[in-house]
Amino acid sequence: MDIGGDQLRVVLGHVVQIEEYAARISEAHSLGHGPGEHTDIWGMEFQRKAQKVWKETLPPLFQRKVADSYGRCAWLMESVLCDESIAADWENIARYLVAVAAVIAEDPDCAEQEMPSDPLGTGHMPETIHYEGLAELMSVDAAERLRASAATVARHCRFNSSAAPNDVQLACLQGLANGEKHAELAKRLGYSERHLQRILADMWHHFGLDNPAEGVAFAVTQGWVSVPRTVAQ
Repeated sequence: MDIGGDQLRVVLGHVVQIEEYAARISEAHSLGHGPGEHTDIWGMEFQRKAQKVWKETLPPLFQRKVADSYGRCAWLMESVLCDESIAADWENIARYLVAVAAVIAEDPDCAEQEMPSDPLGTGHMPETIHYEGLAELMSVDAAERLRASAATVARHCRFNSSAAPNDVQLACLQGLANGEKHAELAKRLGYSERHLQRILADMWHHFGLDNPAEGVAFAVTQGWVSVPRTVAQ
């Protein structure tokens, strides 16, 4: 089947998470941890070792949610027709999702967990993961390959999703494009700064973006907002 906007947003939520995960491992490499020897991070041998690192900080129920979410996303990616220009990266991510889900499903502590009705949010990777331990396992090239594949797929999803921001999100985006500070924007729109931050965080997550600069740049390319000449200069 062909992939639509809703499906692209599901994939986007996952690949943004994977891109961040790989970037943090690369950062650990740059700080002197590892690098490890594993290049086949899509293989079960590596994923079993990685899961031991995750178990140090991530509870079984969270991992069970990851397995369920990753498995569903992998099924979606394997069921749709993707653009030929990103076929190799698309396959890399799908294979990675399958491997992670399979290894977690093997773990008795995770497998026995009952899945709650609330789905796993696909936001930022948990700060508690011992990325230095993962860097000791993964090679520099493998981390970069995973990051690059995730970034390529994320770019494709962002620019091919038909979703547009709602009126409140558009007002926030235009205000940021105009150069307004968060406090000024919140006051003008009648929100507390805390509520505005929540609106922005939800919007960045929805579109698979990391910060206001990326958000404004993406909104401009989509034609949703314009940047005043004085701000653009």
